[in-house]
Amino acid sequence: MGHMFSSHVPSFLTSDHTFPHGHLHDSDIQQYRGFEEDGDQKLWVEAKCADTKPCQQMKAEYESCVERIQGQEEKHCAYQYQNMWGCIDYCAAEPTFKLLQHGIRRQVKEA
Repeated sequence: MGHMFSSHVPSFLTSDHTFPHGHLHDSDIQQYRGFEEDGDQKLWVEAKCADTKPCQQMKAEYESCVERIQGQEEKHCAYQYQNMWGCIDYCAAEPTFKLLQHGIRRQVKEA
């Protein structure tokens, strides 16, 4: 049984996970000022991850695909779209949980 897609390009949809992915440092995470100022932690982290160089490259590939197939209804950019969001999700997972854990600890200390 082979891969879902027959492509040499690494993807979240294949077992080859050697593609570039974004990463946030603890100093980036510490910039979060709280729900009242920055809003939902997950959305804030995703926005930060989307700005990382690897995720920007994936976004550029997706936008290039969208531009290239414009007007061709039978074509799609699902592969590039999933890679772009895969990069963001991979980058955002750990920082999101760190922020949630920090917020829970802060609430317990205040109580």
